[in-house]
Amino acid sequence: MASEPFILVSVPLEMFLEAGINTESIIQVSAREGKIIIDTPDTTEDYVCDRDCDDCPLNAVPCEFDCESCPCEANCDGRGLDE
Repeated sequence: MASEPFILVSVPLEMFLEAGINTESIIQVSAREGKIIIDTPDTTEDYVCDRDCDDCPLNAVPCEFDCESCPCEANCDGRGLDE
C-alpha cells in the first residue's frame, strides 16, 4: 500500500492542553472549507482495524481498569492490571 504524502505542522503544546488534548490522547484530523480540525474522537466504535497492532493508536491507551468500556479490550494483554 502506498503512503499518502504528509506535511508537518507545528502546534504549540499549550493550545492542545487548553483544548483538553494531551500527548497521550487519540486524535483525529478532518478538513472543512478553509480549516484543518484536530480533535479527539467521541467514540472509537467506527475505528477500522488494519491489523497493524504495533502502530495502533488504541494500543497506547492507558489502562483505566474499565475493561468493558476499553476500546482495546479485545486485544488487551492484561499489562494494565499489574500497574
